[in-house]
Amino acid sequence: MKDTDFRLDGLVAADEQSATGYDRTWICRYQTISQHDVGERSFIVAFDPSATWDAPDTPNLFSFDVVRDSGQGTFSLHGSGHATFAFAQRWLINRGCPAEALAPIADVPKPADELTVRVEDRIRHSGERLAVVERRVIDGGDVEGWSIAVDRQDKELPVRLFLESLQPDQYTYTVREGAFADWTAVDAWLEDRSTPLPEAPEYRLDAEALRTGAALSRTTTSLPQAGAAPSTPAVPVNSPQSSGRSL
Repeated sequence: MKDTDFRLDGLVAADEQSATGYDRTWICRYQTISQHDVGERSFIVAFDPSATWDAPDTPNLFSFDVVRDSGQGTFSLHGSGHATFAFAQRWLINRGCPAEALAPIADVPKPADELTVRVEDRIRHSGERLAVVERRVIDGGDVEGWSIAVDRQDKELPVRLFLESLQPDQYTYTVREGAFADWTAVDAWLEDRSTPLPEAPEYRLDAEALRTGAALSRTTTSLPQAGAAPSTPAVPVNSPQSSGRSL
């Protein structure tokens, strides 16, 4: 990844928060993952390699909204730290950046499956619905991280766990969303891990639709065609009943 160029030469901070953010750019040496420029404004997602030397679970993914005013000779720089790339994208989308403009431009791991794509898309387009309150950062040799958020629109299962797992050998990752009734339940699951991650209701509906579609497809293809000779009955094979599995 390339070092992030904030393009602030010759400009001064327009406010104290921007000045503090500018000071961090000298300390952290951010590396760009995504960037979208519109005139004098830049939306950036960057990796902070120096976070590994900070306190545990210090965010190493940062979103930056940089606005330059060449006429006034000033800039504003506002940022937010994250543990999950999709949440970093969401912060910029909420500030007006087009979602499609934030695809990675650096060589980073790719989503391993379609469900990961769907979960990340839900995060990116969640607006203010999901409020992140706790996180575990993937750092160094770690292969797992997570973000815990409160879903403001769900009264029954408001606590959501977004679990990210790396597959270093395949250079891919997965993101899954679990739904819990309260903090005690999510903490217990993270501690124990003896049961599958409780599926969020948003994906249960999709899974049911897929199963229904598959059943209809099998029914349609099994109907005899007009004029076709009746097929020979298959010889029944007795096999032990398979035990249920969690996918």
